[in-house]
Amino acid sequence: MLHPKTLDLAIPFIEEFEGVELKAYLCPAGVPTICAGLTRYPNGTPVTMGDVCTKTACDGYLLEQLSEEFVPCLEMIPGFSEFGPHRQTALLSFAWNMGARFYGADNFETITRILRTKAYDEMPSALMLYCKANGQVLQGLQNRRIAEAEFWEKETDWGMVITPIQDTYFKAAPIDSQLLSEGHGKLLVRAGSSLEITQFNECSVENHAEITVEGSCATWFIYQPHWEVTVEPSH
Repeated sequence: MLHPKTLDLAIPFIEEFEGVELKAYLCPAGVPTICAGLTRYPNGTPVTMGDVCTKTACDGYLLEQLSEEFVPCLEMIPGFSEFGPHRQTALLSFAWNMGARFYGADNFETITRILRTKAYDEMPSALMLYCKANGQVLQGLQNRRIAEAEFWEKETDWGMVITPIQDTYFKAAPIDSQLLSEGHGKLLVRAGSSLEITQFNECSVENHAEITVEGSCATWFIYQPHWEVTVEPSH
């Protein structure tokens, strides 16, 4: 399952390293290319010399291709749905660069083992194994792997746990719970029921934070004075 914030992070991240060309050009292999390394449009039509796109269209093509061709492959990786948006973005960038089906493929034994055995602390050093072309380290690839490793390390194997100190609510908006309807608008949480979360963001509304509960893509707002926040080893 893809975290709801992942594509918002992944598109600019990938575009930063791929570049975005609004006019078709010939790549080093002589293939007409446009946008962020696109050689075929999402409908399968090949890019041809003379094609022109807007930045908005390029973003849309990248979003569609990631959603339809790359995400389904990555969702087959054990534990992928448990990652937050930064680790999912790091893997999407790696896949866009190295191939959507890298997991389990020849020459990707190390990164496959790390993902299969959940030895996640080894991932940053493993990413640095993929910086070469024709046996030579390329600075552009090295910079990209460093950035992916930094994104990976924005999340840890320690989980943030929230526990309500009184009966309270998960809220669909950071407003008074009395203004929200039961069900879609708010969800009652009983005091003492600890929950591990994969996201905790302070928001601009006083004393509120946006959270995502582990195993769920739904985001909620909480009124922080009603909650105790701790950090514990992930299970």
